[in-house]
Amino acid sequence: MANEEHLDILKQGATAWNAWRGSNPDVTPDLRHANRQATDLREANLSGAILQRANLQKTDLGSANLEHADLYEAKLQRATLDNANLACAILQRTNLKKSSLIESDLREADLKQAKLESADLSRANLSGADLAKAELEEAQFSGAELEGASLEEAKCIRVDFSTARMASAKMNEADLQLSDLRDSDLRNVQLSLADLKGADLRRANLEGADLSGSYLRGADFQGASLVGANLHGADLQRANLQDANLADADLSGADLAEAYCTHAQLDAAQNANPEGINDLSVTDSQVD
Repeated sequence: MANEEHLDILKQGATAWNAWRGSNPDVTPDLRHANRQATDLREANLSGAILQRANLQKTDLGSANLEHADLYEAKLQRATLDNANLACAILQRTNLKKSSLIESDLREADLKQAKLESADLSRANLSGADLAKAELEEAQFSGAELEGASLEEAKCIRVDFSTARMASAKMNEADLQLSDLRDSDLRNVQLSLADLKGADLRRANLEGADLSGSYLRGADFQGASLVGANLHGADLQRANLQDANLADADLSGADLAEAYCTHAQLDAAQNANPEGINDLSVTDSQVD
């Protein structure tokens, strides 16, 4: 349970709390299981605090400092964390459904198995963050920084990743059905065995991306760059590849039945792996 002295000071508000933290810099606040839901904790200094399983639903933590805080299994549904510092915070299995984390700092944060359904992380910095097996359905990541982040096996159905910077992110086996990845930076991203059925990838930069074995049926790659991408064994049935750059892409073993592409595009792609040309399934492809 929470340290009662620490909890009593926190109940006095952010100003009193921050003054106490300033006078006791070596004390680690113990607020585990604390119930401070629907309270105003804007700009509170909670760096390094132990907040395991704390109830902070609907709490305003805008611009709060939660760097290195331990929020394991904390309840933060509908909380406001805009501009908050959550760098290196532990958020494993934390419930952040419908919370607002606009422009928050989540660099290197541990969000494994976190619940972020319908959360707004627009323009947030999640570079190097671990979101493996996180539940992100219908979340907003528009304009977010996710370079080097891990989203392996994450549930990302109908997520808005438009204009997000996701270079070198690990997204193997992620479920990205119907997600919006327009104009996103996906250079060298790992999307092996991912499900991108019906995803919108128009104008996305997928240069050097690993999409081997991915399910891309009905995905829209119009105007995307797939230069040097690995699409070995990918399912591209009915995919829209209009104006996509497939130069040096590896399409060996890919299924392009009813895909919208041109002979010139396929000719450029086949150069990546000449030995695999015979494995390329282009029967009934829509070519102009």
